[in-house]
Order: sequence, then C-alpha cells, then structure tokens
Amino acid sequence: MSVIELKNVSKSYGQGSAKVDALKDVDFEAQKGEVVLIEGPSGAGKSTFLTIAGALQKPSDGEVFIGGKNVTNYSPKQADALRLDKIGFVLQAYNLVPYLTVKEQFVLVDKVKKSGNMSQEGLDNLLNELGIMQLINKYPKELSGGQQQRVAIARALYADPAIILADEPTASLDSEKVEEVGKLFKSLAKQKEKAIILVTHDLRLNKYSDKIYEMLDGHLSLKKG
Repeated sequence: MSVIELKNVSKSYGQGSAKVDALKDVDFEAQKGEVVLIEGPSGAGKSTFLTIAGALQKPSDGEVFIGGKNVTNYSPKQADALRLDKIGFVLQAYNLVPYLTVKEQFVLVDKVKKSGNMSQEGLDNLLNELGIMQLINKYPKELSGGQQQRVAIARALYADPAIILADEPTASLDSEKVEEVGKLFKSLAKQKEKAIILVTHDLRLNKYSDKIYEMLDGHLSLKKG
C-alpha cells in the first residue's frame, strides 16, 4: 500500500483572466522504503505539489491519501496533527529557531511531539552520520548554510515520521556532503521504511532514487521507477 498518494490532483490560483493552474491532474504515489525525486524547472509546480502532499493546503480538485486515509478535507486541526505525527519537512529556509542551540532544536521537538521520537542513541548516530555532532552547542547563526541544512535534516528525521518531504535538501552542500546525504536518505528509506520525497534540481541525487518524476507546467510524469 502506498504511504502517500495523490489522485487527479489539480490546484488553481486566482479567477478569470488571472487564473493560474499550478497543478494539472497530478497522479503520484510513494511506498515505504522509497526515495522519490520530483525534478523540474522553477515555476513548474513543485512547491505547490510539496505543500499539498504535506497537507499545508488543499487541492482545488482531486484527492490526497496518507497511510490509506483520505486527508483531502481534513480540518486545520486534523492537518496539524497529521503533520506532527506522519510528515517531516526539510525546507530550503532551514526553519531553525535562531535563539536555540542545535541541541535545543531537538528538545523543542520533544516538547511539541511528546512521544514517538528517536532515542538518544538514535539521534547521536544520526548526528554523527551527518557530521554535526560537534555543533550541538552552537546557534544557527554560527553555522554555515550546509551545516544548517544538515541540522534541519536531522531535526525532521528525529520525529520519526513515515514521510519526509524535502525542498532542495542539498542546495547548500558540496559534492562530498551530497553523497553523504544521498546515502543517508537511501539508508533511512530502506532500514526505517520511510517514504522520502525530494523536490530538487540536483541531478547528483538521481543515483540514490527509486523513482524520478518530472514536473513541467503543472504536469507530473514518471521518468524512472
């Protein structure tokens, strides 16, 4: 069973002559254990896809299923609970809390999501894999863009969601770190049975993917898988 599925999803903004069709009859699915890439140029509809897949906004038409449940018409409260329990986000803006150290970013997750998070051992292993264990007492402003990105990846994974949605997760990383992050995503997908969906321009990630979709002018087509 697909852990996430979009069926005939369309999304439009505006009306009349100002109407923009951001997504057009999109069909998509990802299984547990898969790394799925969504590739395409800027303005193709990738960000809209990500927000709908992450229950941040509703489609104009079509349906979204997560864990076999139709979540299309969830209330804001239901959508909040769904994201907290099932979905981890890695955004381009990192979204780290500026006045919290790296270590405190994870304490904050514990306060918001009180159960089901990684063990301390699991977190330590993750921080070591990402090469950021030595940064736990630093604040975001003391980190490079690449370091902030890796902290953001760790924070999303710490909550142990079934689905990871990442927006350009390797944009600030050099080739060596891209390799490490690609291997980490692949390993987590297989070993932890996560569905990991990466919106990216970074072709260096292709070799770590199980499926590749291409987004163009609001249409989504399967290239690999």
